[in-house]
Formats: sequence, structure tokens, C-alpha cells
Amino acid sequence: MSGDGAGGAARDPSTFTVTGGEAFRVNTAALEEAAASLAAAASFADALAARLESARGAAWRGACAGSPAAAAFDSRAAELVGQTMRAALDLRGAKEAVAAAEAGYLAAEGRAAARTGILPWATGTLVAGLGSPGSLLGIPPGTFGPPGRTGAAAVRALASVMPALPLVGPWAAPWAPAGTGRDPIGVTRTEVAAGSTDASTFAYAGESLRQAQGAAPLEDGTPVPPSSLLVERIPRGDGSTAVVVTVPGTQSWSPDDPGGGVFDIEGNLDGMTGGDSHARQLIEHALADQKLGAGDSLVFNAHSQGSLHVLGLLEDEDFRSRYPVAAVTLLGGVPSGFRVPDDVAVLAVSNENDVVPSLSGMRPVPQPNVVAVRTPPAGGDSGPIAAHDVTRYAADARALDASQEPSIRGYALMLGATIGTGVVGVAGAAGAGRRRERFIYTGTDPKVPQAPWAPRAPSSGPG
Repeated sequence: MSGDGAGGAARDPSTFTVTGGEAFRVNTAALEEAAASLAAAASFADALAARLESARGAAWRGACAGSPAAAAFDSRAAELVGQTMRAALDLRGAKEAVAAAEAGYLAAEGRAAARTGILPWATGTLVAGLGSPGSLLGIPPGTFGPPGRTGAAAVRALASVMPALPLVGPWAAPWAPAGTGRDPIGVTRTEVAAGSTDASTFAYAGESLRQAQGAAPLEDGTPVPPSSLLVERIPRGDGSTAVVVTVPGTQSWSPDDPGGGVFDIEGNLDGMTGGDSHARQLIEHALADQKLGAGDSLVFNAHSQGSLHVLGLLEDEDFRSRYPVAAVTLLGGVPSGFRVPDDVAVLAVSNENDVVPSLSGMRPVPQPNVVAVRTPPAGGDSGPIAAHDVTRYAADARALDASQEPSIRGYALMLGATIGTGVVGVAGAAGAGRRRERFIYTGTDPKVPQAPWAPRAPSSGPG
């Protein structure tokens, strides 16, 4: 699902809409704590007023008739009871005000999330397709399953109407791939020159995705062949290792890529079901090579189709038990269609005109561990295909490095702590003698006729 056109002009991060993440966590937690404290104080004031009234009545009943002291006590006690009751009322009012502020904040987050994660026209089209037989898409009611995963039936229905969608690109006749995502693939590993920039930056994520997509060569001019992942091993000062895996988007619009590539239409459909796929095999093969140990960390960068495979793996408990995923940076991905574990940080960037992040048909729910960034259209061609271009997204990623928005900064700080310096040198005695390494892992589906590899032409559709 990717193109490689222009669009690398500088972007202004102050024009981006951000929801979720650290700011969401801090504000909601503080408001909830304040509301709970005020409610407890109001209950205490109610109880205190009742006790004061009880003491007042007991003193009055036991006092001598007409005693000036008893009258003075009763007057003072009545005043205290009134003050305490008014305090209880004020506390309850404050609690309600804080609760209303929290509700307003959550509503604002929800509206921002809606703007961040799904296009209004796409919502109408997809929801109409889900709910009415005579819709534009013609998908039967109930085809799509509950939130969290679309399901194989939904994908088959979506695939059946894809030719009617102008944004999806040139589909061949009904999808009938030669193999399936369960067929074993061939994998080759090539060591290349290590990266020279800080791998904990958003600029690195964007550029590495351009490289994996074939839209740019590596820093030394080496091209990345189709159907490949990039893997960087970065030594940290404490002797542990951070591994950064970059997963590209769609690279072939054939149902089953005749060149044997794994990022084809079959890959999209397998990825949307959250099931086995050739791309997942490639990711797992690359990770098995890394032999991650205690204290090591794993970070993913993914564009478009790549997000389907990475987020699908995060729903796999066996995968999560084997690999310590700390963070995932998504450009033009589909995060709202998957369940993101609470202990994995995610930053998802989507352009206003990009239809791909809306394909799940579900509005995102703000989460403390998921930062959703919505970017405005770039200059020039701002149509849906151009909006999904990986080079356009790389410009957005570079801009995020200058953002002062709390949720973005929180995610950036976490990346810095996870990856370390991310450059060639590593501080500390534990890192002495260790070097940064980079590998290309290329997957080949043996179930299709093989064609000689040739440089990729720019993609004409989203990826």
C-alpha cells in the first residue's frame, strides 16, 4: 500500500492533531483522583454534620431550662451544623464539576480521535456497507465481527467489492493466490552498512521505511530489494541490545506477486484477518536470528500493510512471550482494527486525506499507550493516493522530532530510553567492542513462478 512520489517538504508540527498518549494519561488520572477525593470529603462532611446535630440534641435535652450557657452552646452548635452541611454541598458540587470536566475532556479526546483515525466520508461509506444490504459497497449486514479484528468473512466481503473502490488500485479478477500465508517461504539475509543516524528519532523511522519500501537507497547507496525487512541491532551502554525492525507496505498489486514477494494483495488480506501470513513468517524468521535475551528490547517501524502484520503479531500471546516489544511507530497504518497491549507504546500517524487508516471502519478509542497523530494535507497533490505516500509520511515524521506536544514528547523520550543513543558509538564499558549492525531480510514465496528481480516502479495505489 505505498507510493514513492514527492512530498518531502518541511511540515509544521503545530498543525497536527494529537490525541491519546501521556497527556491523556496524566489529565484523566488527575481528574479521576480529584473527583474521588472530593466525593470522600463530601461523605465525611455529611457524617460530621449528623454527629454535630446529634451532640447538639443531646446537650439541649440534658441542659437546665433557660440556661444561658445551654442556649449559647445550642446556637454555636447549630451554626457549626449549618457550616458543615454547606461544606458538604460545596464539596459535592466541586466533585460534580470535576466529573463534568473529565467527561468534557474525554468527549474532546473522542472527537479528536475521530478526526485522527477515520475519514468522515469513509465512516459513512463503511458503516453503510456494514449495516444495509443496498449500500454502496453491497456488504451484507453483520459481515464484520466485533471491534478488535475484522475477521476472515469481512475480508472476503471487502475483497469482493474492492474493484469498486477507486483508492485501492488495480485489482486483478477475483482473488485466487497460488499459495497461502501458511506456506513456508524462503528467506535470505544480507548484512549491509550500519545506519549512521540516531535510530530513536522519528526522522529515522520515516527514512528507514522509505528505504524498505524501495523509495530511497541506504545511506551508502545500496538499494533494498523488494519483499524485504530492515533489521538494526544497536548496542546499549549496559550491554543489552535494542533491535529495530522496519516493515514496509504493499509492493505488488498482484493477488499473488509473480516475483515471489510477500507484500502483495494476499499479504493485505492475510494481515487484515490477523492470521498467518508470509510477511509474519519473514518477521519471525528475522527475530529468531536476533536471539534476544533478558534486558533486550524490540521496536517496530511499519507503513500501511506492514502495520497489519505487526499489530496482528501483538495480538499473539505466544509471540509476545518470546519477543519484548517496547514500541511501534506506524505511518499510514490501521491501528484501530487491532487490540494494542497496554504495555506496548504505539505512535500512529495518519494524513487527513489518507483512506487506509480508516479501512477498519472503527473509530479509535483514546488510550494512554497509543498516541494518534492526524496531519493536514500537504501542498500540491493532496488526493488519497498521494496522502498515503511513504515519502509524504517521512516528512511528517521529521516534523514530529520538533514537536513539543506532551504526548509526542513522552513517546519520543521512551524511544530514546529504549534504543539508547542509536548511533554508531556506544557509551559505557559494557558496550565496548560492540558495533551497530544492519541486515536486510528478503522473503520469497516459492508457490508462485519466479521472475528475475528488477528495480521497482513507483506504486500507483495505497499500501
